Amino acid sequence: MNCPRSTLKAIFASSQVANLCKDKVAGSSECVSSNTSLPQDATFKYKRVRTVLDPNLNCFLVVAAEGSIRKASEKLNIAASAVSRRITGLEEDLGVPLFERHARGLRLTDAGGIFMDHARRVMRDEAWAMGEIEALRDLRRGAIRISCVEGTISGLITPAITEFRFNSKDVKLSVVRAGSTAVMRAVAADEADLGLAFDPPAHRDVAVVAQTPAPLYAVAAPEFDLADGIWDLSEIAHLPIAIPPDSIYGIRDVIDRAGVALDPALVCDSVYGLVGFAKQGQGISLLPMCCIHDEIEVGSLVARPLRNAPLMNATISLVARRHRNLPPVTRRFCTILSRIMETAPS
Repeated sequence: MNCPRSTLKAIFASSQVANLCKDKVAGSSECVSSNTSLPQDATFKYKRVRTVLDPNLNCFLVVAAEGSIRKASEKLNIAASAVSRRITGLEEDLGVPLFERHARGLRLTDAGGIFMDHARRVMRDEAWAMGEIEALRDLRRGAIRISCVEGTISGLITPAITEFRFNSKDVKLSVVRAGSTAVMRAVAADEADLGLAFDPPAHRDVAVVAQTPAPLYAVAAPEFDLADGIWDLSEIAHLPIAIPPDSIYGIRDVIDRAGVALDPALVCDSVYGLVGFAKQGQGISLLPMCCIHDEIEVGSLVARPLRNAPLMNATISLVARRHRNLPPVTRRFCTILSRIMETAPS
């Protein structure tokens, strides 16, 4: 590595005191009272080493995620010895160990945790800059990673992708389904650019971009003879009911908050399994309209509203990492998805 040790140490010191600094306002970068001083050219040096460090930063982040030099080398498709040299080089230039070596693998030191925050910021900033440059050059390229709950794929994500790709066919899209809690974790960890979650728990590193009502309904086949009207969950608790397995799934979390004891006939982690249970006349599933709109339209299911407050007030949220500058191509997809959420039946 060609970076002077003093340069890396300046960056490292700036990460240590970052939490003392105020947000920039009108070009000001003053800090709250602190005894830590940085070189006057620290900003220049930070910009200069950034392009040099990117391959090593990516290597560092993969090793931190995998907890193993061998696993990281397999993921990066480079020799384990090369990975080890890069990590050792970083540690020598910083003057501190970034990992603790154990029989079971590697674990970040306190210094490694601080440097990981720095590495993530650099990689995020680079992705944002490249997106801005591509937008200026009108290349219509890039990549968008979406983590979402399964029930939103058909009614929200798919229409958004269809509209988006009309003018952006070269943009690579990745959609990974997960429970609401996992969606929030993926967005917070920058494993996804956008998340779509059902009534998700608050997360300090995740901001809500758009939100739409998504009340739960008691859903059954017409022949199941679920009478019309507004039901309380306690009034149908004795009937065969299908629900998700645990509270990492937003729908189950909302159901549990209603405070009604249920003895489900089916526990299933797939929305399609829950819909199928109801369509086959086996009993009732508790689902939002985005999961069942097509079935309601063709008459293969009926939906009855529920009066329990947690079920009535549930929402679907489009989320992104707090304080992250999304590339223009991602912002465009966000705008399309937000509009579809606003007009979707609930």
